Amino acid sequence: FLEDDNPLGRPLFLMRRVSGNAVGHKLVKCFPNGEPNLCQTLGRQLAAIHTIEPPITKLGFLGNVPENPAIAWVQRLRSDLDKLGTSRPALELGLHWLEHNAPSEQNITLCHNDYRTGNYMVDNGQLTGVLDWEFAGWGCPMQDVGWFTAPCWRFGANERVGGGIGTLEDFVTGYEAESPKILPLDQLGYWQCLATVRWAVIALAQGERHQSGEQPSLELALTHHVVPELEYDVLELIDG
Repeated sequence: FLEDDNPLGRPLFLMRRVSGNAVGHKLVKCFPNGEPNLCQTLGRQLAAIHTIEPPITKLGFLGNVPENPAIAWVQRLRSDLDKLGTSRPALELGLHWLEHNAPSEQNITLCHNDYRTGNYMVDNGQLTGVLDWEFAGWGCPMQDVGWFTAPCWRFGANERVGGGIGTLEDFVTGYEAESPKILPLDQLGYWQCLATVRWAVIALAQGERHQSGEQPSLELALTHHVVPELEYDVLELIDG
């Protein structure tokens, strides 16, 4: 990262170019029968990220460490939903359920917070890079696992819980090969529900940006239309 004192006269990043494809719906179609090795690699990579634990002075810009990451997410999402001024009973129910079923014990590590198919690069079946780190922060490792395995990020390959790329077993095998910690998979449904509510609130906000005229965009408008499916997933996850 370079500040203003550079030839362009404004802040800029220099980044390494990475080869491959990151388009989620294309990746899952590239592997119609799944790709266990890639899914295990993704598990190992996420576990490596989760080995970073607070306090770390150089990561002070990430802000305070939440006392209870799950409750912190519920409060943030409820606030974001309230600001939109829209009535979404299924999401309100989801937030209520999440608040009253939050795990009592949550480890704190560095979390990517957008670790999913569509945010990593693959070239010839090999992981070449992990993208989109702007949401990174301190949290519970399971929030990343729930986000990666949530139904909304399988791009139609719903039977492949590991991000539409492989099985949950593939992903967990890779994760636990890198990490000494055993994932509490009995909490997975909770974190998948949180992930689904979070994406639904984001999708509503993106739709509002289009409808208000702030940022006219066909992509934002279409994103808004996934919300009913996400609400259905929330109800399914609660019921399950």
